[in-house]
Amino acid sequence: MKILINCSNLKVGGGLQVAHSFLYEIVSNTEHQFIVVLSDFLKYQINETDFPQNFIFIHYSIKPSAWKAIFGEDKFLDAIEFKYNPDVVFSVFGPTYWQPKAKHICGFAKPDYIYKDSPYFDQLTFFQKMKLNAMEFFHMFDFRNNNEGLITENPDVTKILAKKVTQPVYTVTNYYNQIFENELKWDRSLKLELPKETIKLLTISANYPHKNLAIIKKVIPILKQNFPDFSFHFFLTIDRTEFGITEEDELNNSITFLGKVAIKQCPYLYQQVDFLFLPTLLECFSASYCEAMYMGKPILTSNLPFAKGICGDAATYFNPVNPIDIANKIVDLASNPKLQSQLVNLGKEQLKTFDSSQIRAKKYLKILTESE
Repeated sequence: MKILINCSNLKVGGGLQVAHSFLYEIVSNTEHQFIVVLSDFLKYQINETDFPQNFIFIHYSIKPSAWKAIFGEDKFLDAIEFKYNPDVVFSVFGPTYWQPKAKHICGFAKPDYIYKDSPYFDQLTFFQKMKLNAMEFFHMFDFRNNNEGLITENPDVTKILAKKVTQPVYTVTNYYNQIFENELKWDRSLKLELPKETIKLLTISANYPHKNLAIIKKVIPILKQNFPDFSFHFFLTIDRTEFGITEEDELNNSITFLGKVAIKQCPYLYQQVDFLFLPTLLECFSASYCEAMYMGKPILTSNLPFAKGICGDAATYFNPVNPIDIANKIVDLASNPKLQSQLVNLGKEQLKTFDSSQIRAKKYLKILTESE
């Protein structure tokens, strides 16, 4: 069977991680021929020499537009499909801005179109809401009309999405990348050299508005004022310019901006910190939760339904829009080693409820080869 794997629209975040993991899980699959379209952002993380001859790699980044979302036409991707004539197309995540002639299965990870009661929407201006509504219209048109099947990472999302579309919706959960299990492949170039007594909080995330990273600007002053003897430091995988502060800002004393990190750099980052800190307001599924659970790191995250549905009892929850509550929860967890140990143990058990990277790949292939 010829399978075209379309990653032309992947730029940052979890989409890249999932695509990377899936490709390396099927590297030994000789049953099918794979034509893989890698975006400019993914191609640097894939070593094509690792793959056998039944894999063909093509580099292309699609340029999104309302026209493409409505009409599903892209000359470059159309030419690829015409040349290789695949039996099925798998776009790891959409919207894809493209409708192939072959059966098209697409991943869905747009939580802002699912969880309408999130506090994220309270922070938006009228014009931002108008823009989001317009994007939702075009994106959902794309999902409804350019695909024969959709895959979500969360059964709750599947249940809600199934009411919004007519095609089948499948659930395949996210997981940590398999590179976490192979220490020989870890990149240890990023060393976080701070005193042991300093509580190190890691957030591996792009600076999307719904990730709520700006709340850290309010949390830091409260920690310093209310807990002057508490030593802490945040590590963010964004640039300072994205965070909107200057080099002279006092916040720099409590934050290290790591910039974009490669997947192979993530395990060692977790190994060096104390907690995962994720104040996100919207998610379908975040691999960061699985990564922290595997690496034995307590989780501090938002007290919202999607987070509780993923983490269960294996996290300390805070109000993500209340910096005082966030600061208190950080200090409470830092001063309670017993709770930290409990969260780590519960995380190991919670991890067993998700599809492993191997199972995820098998489920993807089963959907692609068996769905009508």
